[in-house]
Amino acid sequence: MWLSVVGTAGLLLLSGCSDTLSLPDPTSLIQPPRLPADKEALRNTIDRQLPAGAVEVRAQNSSDTSAVRYEDLDGDGVNEAIVFYKPANSGENLHIMILQNQDGTWVKMLDIVGEGTTLDKLEFMDVSGDGHIDILAGFGVDGENPASAGSNVLMVYSYVRSDSQAVLETLGNKLAYSAFSLVDLNGDGRNELALINLKPNVGTDIKVYQYQDNNFQELSSLVLPNKTVTGYYNVTAGKISETQVGLVLDMIIGSGSYTQIVVMKNGILQSVLSEDSAFRDGWVKSEDVDGDGIIEIGLLNMPDGWSYFENKEDIPMLTLYSRWDGKKGLTPVREQYRDPNGRFVLQPFPESLLKNVTLNTVSIVDKYLQFVTIDTREWVEEVRFFTPAQWQNESEDKGWIKLYGTSSQVIAYRVNPDGELAADKAGVPST
Repeated sequence: MWLSVVGTAGLLLLSGCSDTLSLPDPTSLIQPPRLPADKEALRNTIDRQLPAGAVEVRAQNSSDTSAVRYEDLDGDGVNEAIVFYKPANSGENLHIMILQNQDGTWVKMLDIVGEGTTLDKLEFMDVSGDGHIDILAGFGVDGENPASAGSNVLMVYSYVRSDSQAVLETLGNKLAYSAFSLVDLNGDGRNELALINLKPNVGTDIKVYQYQDNNFQELSSLVLPNKTVTGYYNVTAGKISETQVGLVLDMIIGSGSYTQIVVMKNGILQSVLSEDSAFRDGWVKSEDVDGDGIIEIGLLNMPDGWSYFENKEDIPMLTLYSRWDGKKGLTPVREQYRDPNGRFVLQPFPESLLKNVTLNTVSIVDKYLQFVTIDTREWVEEVRFFTPAQWQNESEDKGWIKLYGTSSQVIAYRVNPDGELAADKAGVPST
């Protein structure tokens, strides 16, 4: 009897004749991941408050590109939620919406119109010096290139809340910029606002402001007179040596680039690098590559042993990162390989291998790269480009670590287990 029942049920399952016995559609079981309760409540509130057809926007040139930002704007110890959104009419300026959590319920406190149709950059910092976080919103206009002209507008807002109302007060005037940065250049313990503007056929105009007497007061200015600069692909600020803070500008010249460092000494801005000391045929972003808190400048170097190759485009270049030497030049600190197509970046080689790593000349771009020491020719690291079928056969138990993958290609690397990048070498990660 049991065999009969099981057999009948099996036939019904296979034939699909009974809804009560048919299996559910697997896609009906898939649920979107649930957010934490507070963020899910905020998400629901934002969705309700956004006008029909409006979409949230993210800052294009900020390190944090989250659509919703959390900051304690009024100093009460509780973060507000800040959202920028684009109305359904694409020609309208962006809006700024601020929400506050009141007894577990998110409430919209205000919604104001911004000064542009795109959000170039968004930063949060106390600029006024009153101890409260201010909003620095860099607005752009569709169709213009913010890197090559002062087409952006910087607005600085201070959030002020009473018992039941909130307003965004504008600090100072609108400020045109190509790039901006916040940094304490004069060492007074307050961050100054540095505005960088490209002046066609003139050069780069840099002005440093500090907010006082209800406006931005200019402290110092400088013009870098290079008429061939067409824009900036990276502007950062921070420590450029153990004791000096400065602005670091990565500037575009044709298909190449160069970097300039600007510091303030005795209240006066000045550049500290010669132009030819940081020029390269390509773009390399200045950054703290070795984790010491100091910004390094990257130069593209031809690997040792490759100078006789006729087709320079087929040469995989090494990036040599250097630190400002305190005068007009640079001191090398680390080397690294960065894929020219942006697919992967290898860990910087340890300091012990500085200027002692090259690529074996058997290496072929987009096929196989082997890094060896110059003095002993011992292999240090290798990168291989696999087909998916090759990856299935080669990846297991052979030390390969996946760097990048698509449906048609897998890029992986491995290190010499006895070399300078081995896991047992102090301070040098193997992955």
